[in-house]
Amino acid sequence: MISKAIAAGTSSGNGVHTGGFDVSEIVFPAGRRLGWHEHPRACVAVVVDGMVRKRFARGGGELDFGAVVAMPCLEPHEDVFGRQGARLVVVEADDGIKSVSWFRDWSATLTAFRIARELAAPDAFTPLALEGLALELTAIAARGPVEARQPPWLEQARELLHERCPAPPSAAELAIEVGVHPSHLARSFRVAYGDSLGGYARRLRLEWAATQLVCSDEPLAYLAAKAGFVDQSHFTRAFRCQFGLTPGRYRSAHR
Repeated sequence: MISKAIAAGTSSGNGVHTGGFDVSEIVFPAGRRLGWHEHPRACVAVVVDGMVRKRFARGGGELDFGAVVAMPCLEPHEDVFGRQGARLVVVEADDGIKSVSWFRDWSATLTAFRIARELAAPDAFTPLALEGLALELTAIAARGPVEARQPPWLEQARELLHERCPAPPSAAELAIEVGVHPSHLARSFRVAYGDSLGGYARRLRLEWAATQLVCSDEPLAYLAAKAGFVDQSHFTRAFRCQFGLTPGRYRSAHR
């Protein structure tokens, strides 16, 4: 059963129990505060949008896009959600996590998006797929952060894409800002983050649009233009490729 503390958010998709895991995608509203509480099961959560400030007995921090937090069962903590709220993909299990940790991990983020797509468009094989993805995410969390080898300018480039979404700079502009040659930036970015600069920026724009679909009533044509797509049909094709649903169906499924 999904814990009561997590259930205090607004579910943006049906939670699924499979193979000993409870898997869910949760949207928390802006400014929501959950006082000191604990979960009866070990928990791994990935922030796929927004920000949450977590506090534990021995520290804490602000967790935004791509952050992973892992907690053993009955670990006291409190949560305060940012000005735009937060969307988390959550996996709960009886074991697998022995200590508290939080870090940023690209592999975990990709796994979380795959979980979100399964929850948004379930079929007969979704429980099996989610069990595998839950195992994968738990293994990443249990191992903890992998030592970063990326140069500072590469992380700066990634952060600039996030900061300026949904209108990110071009590859050439980004290269100038971080002080490297565009081709070197493009190659290094793909190796470090598993996607091209354009593909990464496009996914960020689609994630921004997905959040707006859930949190606002803006027309699809407006969101398509704001997210940088040439027209609504182009936006719809890209959105369905990313999330498995059209924007209209995504908005209905997440409300």
